[in-house]
Amino acid sequence: MQIIVLSGLPGSGKSTLAEGLSRTLSMPVFSVDPIEAAMWRSGLAKQSTGIAAYDVAIALSDEHLRLGHSVIIDAVNPVDAPRAAWRNLAVKHRAGLKIIECVCADEAVHRRRIEVRVRNIEGMPEVTWNQVLERRAEYESWSDARLVLDTSTGSAGQLLDEALNYLR
Repeated sequence: MQIIVLSGLPGSGKSTLAEGLSRTLSMPVFSVDPIEAAMWRSGLAKQSTGIAAYDVAIALSDEHLRLGHSVIIDAVNPVDAPRAAWRNLAVKHRAGLKIIECVCADEAVHRRRIEVRVRNIEGMPEVTWNQVLERRAEYESWSDARLVLDTSTGSAGQLLDEALNYLR
């Protein structure tokens, strides 16, 4: 049983990788963005849903782990508080914790991804490049062991293979 955490800035490729891992490993993905968008659609104020969306992902993960199922987390995880929650769940359920940090080292590629992407998450506007730059300024370095994948190089299939290799 394991918790696979995909972390990185918006547009870094973590959702694409999470979906590939989910299909390959038959594991559920708990993605913070659709959870937060559902909260907004339900009428909750945007300023109060960020941490709450992480809390929902944590609760869903906790329940699946309690049942003996592995989970994949798709979230920016920009600071230590949510990262600590994944560590705590791993300890609580005696689950392995594998972290994959997605980065897009080529800034032109990253910007182009943001400018053309359409995620179709009802109620959630697309992120702008300026918002990504703001998030980058707030993003703390990880201290945990992890695989860092530069998604600006290689195909989605190659990146998935690299991630699967790391998870073995």
